[in-house]
Amino acid sequence: MTTKEEFLTKAQTIIDTQQAKLEQLKEKVQDESGEALAEIKEAISNLEPKLEQAKAKVSEIADAADDKWKDLKETLEAGWEEASNQLEAGWNNLTDSIKSMFS
Repeated sequence: MTTKEEFLTKAQTIIDTQQAKLEQLKEKVQDESGEALAEIKEAISNLEPKLEQAKAKVSEIADAADDKWKDLKETLEAGWEEASNQLEAGWNNLTDSIKSMFS
């Protein structure tokens, strides 16, 4: 059984990793131009709200009282899983776009 602290640590690690990837990508394309890069920048813009959604879900979980954590664990974990999956899918779509642009 996952404790609240274990869950939050895992979730925060995922968010930090995705945030770092997104920031690196933003730096790489910041000074570029062209239609393909415009598409990548749009994809980045679409990813940012998903990352914010994931952060909000983690904050909601962190704010839940320990006694409520036990009652809400499945619902909160499912919400986090959905947000995390959306973020990962968005990231995968973005990296696929970049790969096709440079191949």
